[in-house]
Amino acid sequence: MAILHDLFVLAFSFILAVRALMDTLTQALTEATSTILGTTFPDGQQEPINMIISGASDSDVLKDQSTHGGLRNYFLSCHSQAIASGKSTRDQRSKPTWATAMGCSVDNQTAVMRYNYGDTKFGTCTETINGGNHFRYWVQNGTDANSGAVFMAVSYEMPAAKDHDIVPNGYNFGRDYIVGNITGSAIPTSSLSTADLQYSGTSSSEGYTYKTDVTYTSGLLTNTSVGINHNVTVAIDGVTNAVDGLVAVLDVSITTRPDNESSSGDSGAGSSDDSDSALSMNFVPSLLLATFILPIFTLL
Repeated sequence: MAILHDLFVLAFSFILAVRALMDTLTQALTEATSTILGTTFPDGQQEPINMIISGASDSDVLKDQSTHGGLRNYFLSCHSQAIASGKSTRDQRSKPTWATAMGCSVDNQTAVMRYNYGDTKFGTCTETINGGNHFRYWVQNGTDANSGAVFMAVSYEMPAAKDHDIVPNGYNFGRDYIVGNITGSAIPTSSLSTADLQYSGTSSSEGYTYKTDVTYTSGLLTNTSVGINHNVTVAIDGVTNAVDGLVAVLDVSITTRPDNESSSGDSGAGSSDDSDSALSMNFVPSLLLATFILPIFTLL
């Protein structure tokens, strides 16, 4: 009888242990699911800053406004704008997102821009529902690094029904779709090399024409999947990491303005006809500032 009692206790203890293990696994799966539907997957991950509008760009472009050829109008020339109803609830709840370094520790994103599918009234709602290209951005205006450069985290997201997960290779694709749309070039995302690193093109909105010189730059961002938001689905095994380590740096100048308007201030180096000189003299310092920033961006 004692042996039977001991066997019963052992069996019952085993059942309880298995049940506790199942409960733990169920809880873990539930937490993982809620993380996917929450802020980042896995929790505490980062999105890469994979595009920068250089501080050497036209000073009007670097002003976060829609008038006078400002940043919002430049974004509109690239078919991107804020959602029609304003910032989404999720955007308003964004946690502190990046360390601007040198005088400004942590700051929320300025706004989220969404591809408008050629429809300035409702296109961003289409993107929100059906997915597509979008980006968050910040302006570098810290007390010790007030370059005016605009830092962008670009990605191509899935539809709302799929919780806006990022498509495979979506950070690199998102960056390159913007560059391709501006320059009219087919960007070979999966095989970018040093021979493919410079592009130029024009875009227009509200009577303003912008010339954009794009330089793909390495050394500012790590080629990795470690710590990257949605890295499980974005990275392609044997093909590419979630982030390829390249940052598209845009030098933007206004080449045409409405007849009744002139520059609202002194233009930046990017508006110079001598673009090569502007690139060599003013572009590099902006990038040097960026090297202190890019490794420590943390979104949502």
